[in-house]
Amino acid sequence: MTEKFVEILTIPFIRTTKDVFVNRIIYPRLMNEQKTFVVTANPEIVEYANKHEEYKQIILSADYITPDGIGIIYASKWLKQPLEERITGYDMMHDLFELANLHELKVYMLGAEERVIEAAVEKVKQQYPHLRIVGHHHGYINIEDQELAKSIADLKPDIILTALGFPKQEQWVNMHKHLFEKGLFMGVGGSFDVLAEKVQRAPVIWQKVNLEWLYRLIQQPTRWQRMMVLPKFMLNVLKEKG
Repeated sequence: MTEKFVEILTIPFIRTTKDVFVNRIIYPRLMNEQKTFVVTANPEIVEYANKHEEYKQIILSADYITPDGIGIIYASKWLKQPLEERITGYDMMHDLFELANLHELKVYMLGAEERVIEAAVEKVKQQYPHLRIVGHHHGYINIEDQELAKSIADLKPDIILTALGFPKQEQWVNMHKHLFEKGLFMGVGGSFDVLAEKVQRAPVIWQKVNLEWLYRLIQQPTRWQRMMVLPKFMLNVLKEKG
């Protein structure tokens, strides 16, 4: 199928729904063992990429960039190129687990604190008993550690989830994916914290009214400084709109 993209502040987002993306684009690539790099980008990542050229080139090297953040959706509407829907890393991670469970695929989970990753792995094993978690490692690593990356590659995982936070999770993929014969690589930010129930995800009603960001801010008030990037992002979009 031919994919369509919407460019927002120089970053090309795939224009599709989550179900179509996972089932008609990602699933065939997984089955064909095609290496695939997916970036789930929110306004914060877009702003950071446009201020850090090296990171921007990493983002642009991804096979697909999905709109993770309601700000991206609003921006696309303002630019009169509306994206279909928000595609969050957390939701897509669960869809990947579903595929892995159905086809007994191998998964590697990298990131978060030691106790968090342990709890997250147990949750995944309980919910998806037929997928194969071939390994996991906490996120307190030197991302340039090639020995760790090689040890992961040797396990031949089909899905590699990096929860190191941006920009590290994408930098890690960029540095090491050449060591792998196959695999879908995706950064998932704080998703392991939610899996492990260290952090609660917003209730569905908050998600439906696009206030998940506010729920997270109430839970984690220290995020307010990160939230300050949103008005800057929106202002830059309005400038681009002219």
